Amino acid sequence: MATQKIGFIGLGAMGFPMARNLIENGFHVNIAVHRNRHPVDVLRDKGAMEYPTVAEIISHSDVIISILPTDKEMQAVLLSDSVLEQLSADKILIEMTSGSPDMMKKVNETYQAKGTRVLDAPVSGGTAGAEQGTLTVMTGGESGLLDEVRHVLDAMAKNIYLVGPIGAGKAIKAINQMLAGIHMIASAEAVSLAKKLNVDMESVREVIGNSSGASWMLMNKLDTLIDENYEPGFKLKLMRKDVQIAVDEGNTNVLPLGALALQLYKMAEKTDAEMDFAAISKYISN
Repeated sequence: MATQKIGFIGLGAMGFPMARNLIENGFHVNIAVHRNRHPVDVLRDKGAMEYPTVAEIISHSDVIISILPTDKEMQAVLLSDSVLEQLSADKILIEMTSGSPDMMKKVNETYQAKGTRVLDAPVSGGTAGAEQGTLTVMTGGESGLLDEVRHVLDAMAKNIYLVGPIGAGKAIKAINQMLAGIHMIASAEAVSLAKKLNVDMESVREVIGNSSGASWMLMNKLDTLIDENYEPGFKLKLMRKDVQIAVDEGNTNVLPLGALALQLYKMAEKTDAEMDFAAISKYISN
């Protein structure tokens, strides 16, 4: 099984280390020309095969993994005529983009018509989880198909959950991202207040880390917020996009915190789109 050919589409901050982990776990990985040569060159040095187009990746792969920035890229890449021409019943798509449930369902319906089976499988864990192979995968689709490709996901992830049919993975990821975005704002406010009150930050880490106010975001982003180092891990513009998906999906419900968080991320995106989403703290006064 470990020699299965994997076509990997999307070599950004998450996709690059995920593809590398696949190679290091014995998979044959096919990649395409990318505007950033660095990940391509590194993966080629590790044994990946480079092709000039995404369509050629698919024609030479058994399992296709895509992790793209937004719905727009999902539409442009996965539903392009050249890609659709390469689909067949012996191929599987694992779609890991943080996109909308509607776009995921559209991709699935189109691929089903070609006989290609699909898993909706967005991830959580950030760039650190991608590097370490400890991501959480939120899978929508058939349990039998998940079992068939679990060995592929195991090379990139620690926790793999089946959460429902196609679209459910994207839905639960949107909920997760809405919470993550809100928790980041709350963590930034906590650090801002601690600075104003001259509270020792190690005390914040130790005491709140063992109290009811603790959160994954505060514990994992505390140093970033203290140091005000916003070198991109997960970019702010992508967090804005993810919170937008959640708010759009909840348009028949009241999401007051989600809506307020979205407005703040929209404001920050004007100047800090390419920074880590922790840069939202710049919009919270110390």
